[in-house]
Amino acid sequence: MSFIWEASPLWRKIVRETRDSKPLFLVFILGTTAASTLAWYCSERFTNPTMTEEQKKEILNRLRKKSGLDSQIVSEVNKTRLKELLREVSMKDGTSTEKQEKRWRDALDGRTTGDKDGTTKRHFGW
Repeated sequence: MSFIWEASPLWRKIVRETRDSKPLFLVFILGTTAASTLAWYCSERFTNPTMTEEQKKEILNRLRKKSGLDSQIVSEVNKTRLKELLREVSMKDGTSTEKQEKRWRDALDGRTTGDKDGTTKRHFGW
């Protein structure tokens, strides 16, 4: 701040005036806040273009086509596991609430359903 104080007579004047007048100090705070908010809004608005839903879908499809086989397989496996977990929870076929909660906790912890018997195991050491 000493550099600004030494280099800019305008800054010295602002500091002197706002030091003595509380209303002017509040106006200065509001002005600097408004200017920084306006700068933020303009930079966000002009650097992030708005897209239609069709453009978003087109970009996602392009990215999916470019993705490798490994990521496609992992994505499909994750979708299948989530479907199975949601199906089991929604069925409520006499299984206890504790068992369902344990399944959810295991899924959130990175463990997943192994077989139809409901055993869980860790994958890839996660």
